Amino acid sequence: MTRYVLVNRRAGKFTPQAKEASRAAVATTLARLAGSSRVVSDKDPRDELARRVVVFEADAREIARVRSTLPVDAILEPLVRRSLHRRSPIELSAASPLNGTAIGGAASTYKVTIKGGGHALAGIEVMFYVRDASGSIGVATATTDKQGRAKIAVAQGSAVSFVEPIPYAGFWIMLAEAPPSGSTIDCVPIAKAANGGGAWWHSAMNLNVNAAGRGVGVKVGIIDTGCGPHPNLAHVKLVGVYVDGKILPGSQATDVAEHGTHTTGIVGARKRKSGDYVGMAPDCDLYHARVFKSEEEGPSQADLVNAIDALSRDQRCDLINMSLGGGPPSEAEEDCIRDAAERGTLCVCSAGNEAGPIDYPGAYPECSAVSAIGKIGWAPSATFSASNRPHVAAMLGQHNLFLAAFSCFGSTLACAGPGVGIVSTVPDRKGVSGAYMEMDGTSMASPAACGALTVILSRDAHYKGLPRDISRTTAARNALAQHCVPFGLAVKYEGRGLPTV
Repeated sequence: MTRYVLVNRRAGKFTPQAKEASRAAVATTLARLAGSSRVVSDKDPRDELARRVVVFEADAREIARVRSTLPVDAILEPLVRRSLHRRSPIELSAASPLNGTAIGGAASTYKVTIKGGGHALAGIEVMFYVRDASGSIGVATATTDKQGRAKIAVAQGSAVSFVEPIPYAGFWIMLAEAPPSGSTIDCVPIAKAANGGGAWWHSAMNLNVNAAGRGVGVKVGIIDTGCGPHPNLAHVKLVGVYVDGKILPGSQATDVAEHGTHTTGIVGARKRKSGDYVGMAPDCDLYHARVFKSEEEGPSQADLVNAIDALSRDQRCDLINMSLGGGPPSEAEEDCIRDAAERGTLCVCSAGNEAGPIDYPGAYPECSAVSAIGKIGWAPSATFSASNRPHVAAMLGQHNLFLAAFSCFGSTLACAGPGVGIVSTVPDRKGVSGAYMEMDGTSMASPAACGALTVILSRDAHYKGLPRDISRTTAARNALAQHCVPFGLAVKYEGRGLPTV
């Protein structure tokens, strides 16, 4: 049995009668499937004007039979999954898991000691990239002990090519090239933010971190892995959890990874003390919808549809950031994004980290897709971030800015955003509160661009006075384009350029 998603169209339905008729198409289709399908989840709101979203299992032959008489307002498609974008080094993206041990033959023990600022780092994840005799690369994972030591078994004929220690917070992720067994890798401390909480990404976008009211009066929604807890994000409203087609309360929407807290902080973290990194638009109204069960278990298009509807329809968000993607297009997903645009919500999306075409949902024409850039001189040498500098001259721009080696790109890019070595909030864990971590990805570039646009719109009285319909979305899209400044790359790499406030 295959899983499918059934929803009613809402884009282009502007009257109550049209919306009710569209909603009825779902019930009609389900009746035709009666006895030959198993409903997994059914979001069936009491409000007859709201979208109905059903996830069910059925035999492909039954689906083919129903498709022949499918109502025009019903969308029926296989369930697809979105995920977090790849986070391994681009040259190692093909590495496959080694199950943590050598496979076959004699083995030797390979070990390293991980320190941070000269002190042992206990309990952190270490990735070992192992090249075998055929040249294939696999990856094994270990956790450091109390002395900061981590080890793996390496098969005869294989060699460790890279070691990547991933401190939870406070230190840069490193990428050591072929260190001999027994080596010590010292992780570089993350510096405190400059006065006001700014860093290179704020300066590159001409944002004055000491200016008051940044983002005031604009509503921004984030769809990600959850948010917090973090003291600098206490103002964020957790609207709910949208997983497996079901909806859980906002009290359960705290972060199941670190990613969502990081992206939310880029948009709107509020400075509490000296050295804190501040978000682009800390005075906006900020909402978060969790759509991930875990870092590895991403949302279906049904989950994204439910989350987008909650943020756009229920919370009346002006902008929604989605730092996720991958997989085929979804008609249900695109209809929902178009419907959101028709009620005044612009979706800003990460382009993807596979150095190829733009991922969905960013590839939909209704979305504003963002590529990732870095700045020469920011990331310390031997860090993961430093490895993301490109080796192609065409990807090096003006002002020491460059397109990240991992960034997806294409002719439909809206703009570029800072996405290399971005320091932002991560959840209170492991006895640490108010922590910060650096991350790389278009996942970081998208909220940076979304945050800059939030500030721009907060200063635009005309925009704020527009009705919540397509005119508002068009105005936001135009404002983004008009405030972008090119920095010397081809349009396929930078879109209109870098948003400047």
